[in-house]
Amino acid sequence: MAKKEAVMEVEIDPSKIENFEDYAKNYVGQKVAVLCARYQYRGKLTKVTSDCILLANARSVEISGPSNSDHPEREDNIDGTIAIKNDAIELFYQPQWVYFELSDED
Repeated sequence: MAKKEAVMEVEIDPSKIENFEDYAKNYVGQKVAVLCARYQYRGKLTKVTSDCILLANARSVEISGPSNSDHPEREDNIDGTIAIKNDAIELFYQPQWVYFELSDED
């Protein structure tokens, strides 16, 4: 069973956002979900650059299920950190299931 954790809501000033990099940097240190053309991932966002984001303790989410469910229906542990090119990202978000525990969490 996943441990419940407090979720800090990110306050974003839209007037200060000029690109994806600016937006994503608000979520460094938090769990996020990323949807690309054919794949979906979740993990802890550790770094954002102008070219890519890094997700630690990454998982490939095969079937997410409803956004308000407690955990994804089916996923595979990638067992490490992955880099995702910013131009491959179609959706960057935090559904409820993204907070389900990850492997090797601190």
